[in-house]
Amino acid sequence: MSKPAIHRDTVCGEALFILQSLRENSRLGRSNKLADVKGTLEPSVSLEFDSYYLFLRKYLYIALDHRESQLRLTELGERMVDGELQEKLALEVDEFFADQLGSEEAPALEPGDQTESFMPPPPPSLLLDESEVLRPPEPLSPPSVPPAVPPALPRSRAAEVPSSTPAPSPVSSTRNDVVSAPVSAASQKGTELDSRYLRFDAIGSGPLGTAYKGRFNALGLDICVKELKDIFGYFSFLQRGEVLKRLKKELCAQAQVRHPGIVQVLDQNADAARPYYVLELLQGSLKERLEAEEEGKGVPVPFAMRCFLQMAYALRAAHSAGLTHHNLKPENVLFDAYGNAKLGDFGLGRVVEQDASKGLPQVFVGASGMAYLAPELLQPHRVREAGLAADVYGLGILLYEMLTGQIPGRRSPLPSELNPEAPAGLDAIFDKMTQDRVEQRYPDLDAMLEDFYKSFTEAEFLAKGDLILCSEPREA
Repeated sequence: MSKPAIHRDTVCGEALFILQSLRENSRLGRSNKLADVKGTLEPSVSLEFDSYYLFLRKYLYIALDHRESQLRLTELGERMVDGELQEKLALEVDEFFADQLGSEEAPALEPGDQTESFMPPPPPSLLLDESEVLRPPEPLSPPSVPPAVPPALPRSRAAEVPSSTPAPSPVSSTRNDVVSAPVSAASQKGTELDSRYLRFDAIGSGPLGTAYKGRFNALGLDICVKELKDIFGYFSFLQRGEVLKRLKKELCAQAQVRHPGIVQVLDQNADAARPYYVLELLQGSLKERLEAEEEGKGVPVPFAMRCFLQMAYALRAAHSAGLTHHNLKPENVLFDAYGNAKLGDFGLGRVVEQDASKGLPQVFVGASGMAYLAPELLQPHRVREAGLAADVYGLGILLYEMLTGQIPGRRSPLPSELNPEAPAGLDAIFDKMTQDRVEQRYPDLDAMLEDFYKSFTEAEFLAKGDLILCSEPREA
C-alpha cells in the first residue's frame, strides 16, 4: 500500500542515509547483502526500501555483486556521501519519485530555529558505540531550477474536473481491467524512456499498473507503454526477481506469435526502475463496446460473429506456437483502426501464479475476469494442468456475452433463445465449449471450428482456415 506524499528533501536525505549506511557497513566489515540491508533500514525510511534501491541502482549510485548478493557504492555513490552532486540528486529524485512527492515546499525556518534533520537516525543494529553513530548530512538546498510539472491528479479526484471541460476521444490500452482515464495537456513533451521512447499521459489503469500513450522516437510511431509498477505491491522484494523472470518469458512468447488477431509486443524492459513493455497502440476494447450497447442486448450479431472467428483463429495460432492465454475477458480483446479484434495479455495470470516453492502467493488479476475462467483455472492445485481447453471455455463465455449482453449461468437460456438473431447453429457449439468437465469440452480450437463450419454450410463465414478481416477504417 502506498504511503502519503512526502517532501523531496526527505527522500534525498533518506537516499543519502542508505548510501552512508552501506559505506559504514563496508568499513566495519558488516554484511551488505541486499536482504540484510533491506530488513535493517526499511523501518527507518519513509517510502518502501524497494523504491530507494531501484532509484539508487538506476542512477548508478550503487551496484549489486550478483555472485555474493552484496551491495556496494559506485564512484558516484562515494562522491554523493562525500557531499558532492547534491543538486544532481535532487533533480533525479524529482524525476523518479514524481508521483510520491508532495507538491508543497517545505516550510521555511525562522532565524534562530533549530534545524530538524530530515534523515532518520540509524537503527541500533548498525551501531557499535556512540563514536560510530552515522551522522546525517546537512539538508540539501533546493536547486535553482524551474519546478517540475506536477503529477496528474489522482483518480479519486477525477470527479472534480468541471463537466464543461470537453473530454478527449478515449484511446484504449491493453491493460487488464483498464479504467479509461482522460488525457491531460500537462505533459505534452512526454518523459523519455531509454532514449528510445516518449511516455505521455496515462490512458488507463488496472490492478497491476498503468498504461500510457507513447511514441517510438526513431519512427515517430504511436505506441502503448505499460508500466507494471503496481504489480510488486503483491510481492516481497525478494519475490520480485521471480515475477520479472516470468514476465519476460510470457512477453517473449507472445512476441513470437505474429498473427492479425494478436496484439504485437514491440519491446520490453523488465530491468527498468519501473518495468515496462511496449505494444502497438489500439483503438478500444470489447468491454467498452459492450458497455456502449443497450444493457442486456449484446453487440450486433454480424460483429459478434466476426470477432468470435478472429479470436478463435488468434488462439489457434497461439496454441500452435505452444502459448495459451488463460486470462480471456472483454478487457483483453482490443480493436485496431479497422475494427478487427486482437487478443492481448497472454499468460499474465502465470506471472502471478501461486508457487509455494518460490514463496509466491495466489493472486487473481482483477476480479472482473473470474467469470471467464475455466473451472480448472480457479483451483490452485489444477492450474498447472490447464491446457488448450481452458481457452476454449473462455472464448465460449465471450461468445455468449457478445450475443446476449449477459454472462451465462449454469441454467441460462441458450444464445438463440435470448437473441432471436443469433444463429441457432451456435447453441450446441456454445454448450460444448463451456462444459465444466474438461473431458466433455472441445479439446482445442480445431475441433470447435470443425463443428462450426459443419453448422454453417452456406459458407457465409467462408471455409475453415479463412480469417475474415475488416479493411474499412473505423472511427477511434
